[in-house]
Amino acid sequence: MPVITEYDPFAAEVKENPYPYYAWLRREHPVYHNQRLDLWALSRYRDVEAALRNHEVFSSASGIGPERMSIPTMITRDPPDHRRLRSLVSKAFTPRIVAQMETRIREIIHHLLDAAADSGSFDLVREVAEPLPVIVIAEMLGVDPEHRAAFKRWSDDTIGVLGGSPDFDLNRYLRTWREFKLYFTEMAERRRREPKDDLVTALVKANEEQDALTPGEILNFILLLLVAGNETTTNLITNGALALLEHRDDATILRERPDLIPSAVEECLRYDSPVQATFRTTTRAFEIDGVTIPPDSKVMMLYGSANRDAEMFEEPDRFNVERSPNDHIAFAIGIHYCLGAPLARLEGKLAIEEVLERMKNIRLDAAGKRTRLDNPMFRGLKTLPMLFDRP
Repeated sequence: MPVITEYDPFAAEVKENPYPYYAWLRREHPVYHNQRLDLWALSRYRDVEAALRNHEVFSSASGIGPERMSIPTMITRDPPDHRRLRSLVSKAFTPRIVAQMETRIREIIHHLLDAAADSGSFDLVREVAEPLPVIVIAEMLGVDPEHRAAFKRWSDDTIGVLGGSPDFDLNRYLRTWREFKLYFTEMAERRRREPKDDLVTALVKANEEQDALTPGEILNFILLLLVAGNETTTNLITNGALALLEHRDDATILRERPDLIPSAVEECLRYDSPVQATFRTTTRAFEIDGVTIPPDSKVMMLYGSANRDAEMFEEPDRFNVERSPNDHIAFAIGIHYCLGAPLARLEGKLAIEEVLERMKNIRLDAAGKRTRLDNPMFRGLKTLPMLFDRP
């Protein structure tokens, strides 16, 4: 265990393994202020939950990242504007519509695993976890296959600027935004002339209704899908796979009890949350646990810490695919609860099912290099080399 005297979300050792720091925060400084960064952090489940539900004090309008920069999407809006936008776009993510996508998602996973089947080794990130959500969201929107690489790059650049890394090139993101805006503005215009059975057509159609989406709001919602639909699912699959590789007994349980896979997905989300944190900005001074957070302060909501809080979860540092109940907040809570949660859960469930079914004796490739994302808000892997035996 490291000797911990401060919490800096940008420190390399924190991004590599934040959990000892979270335990220190919950125990010693549940309402923490890093004076050098002028960032506050909430680490206990009850405090994070209460703050996420209190949008009047903990506002999203100044952005959900550490910088005072708001990318104008639905998740950076407060009511009543947020309520209007969510009611218009939520129709595309009902459980019924998501369930109808199962066959196609399974086909995509089969195709991705087929490409790796002959070698006996593969990188789970590059060959499955990254392309799967990119293909799914791109097909939902109606993006042509030849533009998927650009689609992924736009997502990565947006994630980079949200993470607030001091090394990130803002001009690069601005170039990305211009490319993104040009592509989808032209696409929306084509769909207006020649409608298709895709989400961009549905958004354009909604744009023509009273009190509906403006052209700018359509672009912003597509940007939100681009980021949330890709990054969260990729991280869920990679973090979950690593947890199962490190807890072989649980993987064995799933092979014998595939009915527990949905429960395993929830435990993957709790144990190593794909989104570790988001930020809010206080609209006025507010007291929590005897500490007053000043107005106009950036406050880090530590989902990853809340999901390891012993006040909420029995043996919180233990990975347990049979955990029940499992009231994690990996998808946030309150008005900003993740709209795409049913889709992410479905993709995670199908990925685990197919990998366990088609690949035997899965194990980490000791000769390969495992690397993590360099982002304090998102936790996942950039590479995860694996070996397996063909059945």
